[in-house]
Amino acid sequence: MRLRIADWLGCVRGRRPSYFCPLCERGYRGFLPAGIPQRPGALCPGCQSLERHRLLWLTLNALWNSGTLAGEGKLLHVAPEKCLHRKLQRRFQCVSADRNSAQALIHADLTCLPFLRCAFDAIVCNHVLEHIPQDRLALSELRRVLKPKGWACIQVPLDGDITREDPTLVDPKERLQQYGQQDHVRQYGRDFKDRLQAAGFRVQILPKSRFLAPDQLARI
Repeated sequence: MRLRIADWLGCVRGRRPSYFCPLCERGYRGFLPAGIPQRPGALCPGCQSLERHRLLWLTLNALWNSGTLAGEGKLLHVAPEKCLHRKLQRRFQCVSADRNSAQALIHADLTCLPFLRCAFDAIVCNHVLEHIPQDRLALSELRRVLKPKGWACIQVPLDGDITREDPTLVDPKERLQQYGQQDHVRQYGRDFKDRLQAAGFRVQILPKSRFLAPDQLARI
């Protein structure tokens, strides 16, 4: 089933409920707080999706429906989120990979993936690289296994213009203070684009306003 943005807007304009999750396709009177620090209205009480998952799904559907991205083939889902994975499986032949997660089909290190070159038509990798010391090697591996005409969604937390990292910073409390989470090894800035390009990706920046107005974003 393809969710059109018009369908979602129709649900929102129905007054009640005030919030709509495009992943579990249900309306709610509110979303739950989540995150460090906590963000109000972040977590869907049904499928446990966060804002980034819901926005990504709406964006991908818009790009698929417009023909901008291919919406079929073989997809690598790194550190698979259950709310997204079950939706992606309806469109793609999905392979999930993670170093430790029991939800993943294959246990693998992102810096040394057990796949052939150009094995995938698409990649989804959300909020993983900030946990990996050798992130440039991980990015080069993702590029290696992606087909030349494939696409990848690689999300990381962003703050500021310049990425901050210090390999000697190992204390969890200091990492929490500097990077926002105890198990993060860096805080990416908007120069993350440079790392993607250095790994061989051609980067296109898509502003949220291209797909949803501010009042609509507040409801997902």
